Amino acid sequence: MVKAYSYIRFSTPEQAKGDSLRRQLEGARKYCAEHGLELDDSLRDLGRSAYRGVTSKKNSALGRFLQLVEDGEVPRGSFLIVESLDRLSREEVIDAALRLLALINAGITVVTLSDRQTYSRDGVRDNWTLLILSLSVMARAHEESKIKGQRVGKAWAQKRLKAQEEGQAMTSICPGWIKLVGGPKRGRYELIPERAAIVKRIFEDAVGGLGRRSIAKQLNAEGVPTWGVGKKRGELWHDSYVQKTVSGSMSCTNGFFGSDPLLGVAKA
Repeated sequence: MVKAYSYIRFSTPEQAKGDSLRRQLEGARKYCAEHGLELDDSLRDLGRSAYRGVTSKKNSALGRFLQLVEDGEVPRGSFLIVESLDRLSREEVIDAALRLLALINAGITVVTLSDRQTYSRDGVRDNWTLLILSLSVMARAHEESKIKGQRVGKAWAQKRLKAQEEGQAMTSICPGWIKLVGGPKRGRYELIPERAAIVKRIFEDAVGGLGRRSIAKQLNAEGVPTWGVGKKRGELWHDSYVQKTVSGSMSCTNGFFGSDPLLGVAKA
């Protein structure tokens, strides 16, 4: 029996709670049943965008599959089933097209369930307009993602401007030493004095040469309470908890992401 691989992808973790996974799986199973194919549904990149080619990298399910195809580990004549071409890639057209052509030239038949199109070497040879169709689909997918990214960027720029000029909160998500007063739309941030003092102390200890583990040990010895609500509140300080506190503080106040003052890197 010929093997078919379904590739399932969606961009955000929130979509896992919706219908996207079920819909894509169900469509692939139905197609395989109709065409007598053996389905492998293990190819999944959940919560990953295809806009900048992330899904084609070797640490992704699609990237590993593409490498297996290139190495000849996936037999010629196998099928790759996707809901639509934009599940494969939302990159610029030339990059997305090269990826599709590489699959076709390796003897893989690509099936798109949304429009029931089949892309294979023989099919494209007999009907080259399939390539024109694929290019238009991929161009639209890239343009949609590009426009969406621009809109999101402008929205956050506006939020930052309001935060600077009016003191308005950008988001309801903030570090444990800050609280949101007045709601996410019209609210503002306020320090929680006793927690801010702990953050200040952690930074001072770090600058003084103490590591994460030593800082956590001292806080626990003094009975300093951890932060959080309900089950999310830990009983003790841990080195990872100290790191998160510092990272959250830096991200919120100075705009540093991925920096680590506990490794001795000077910060503004």
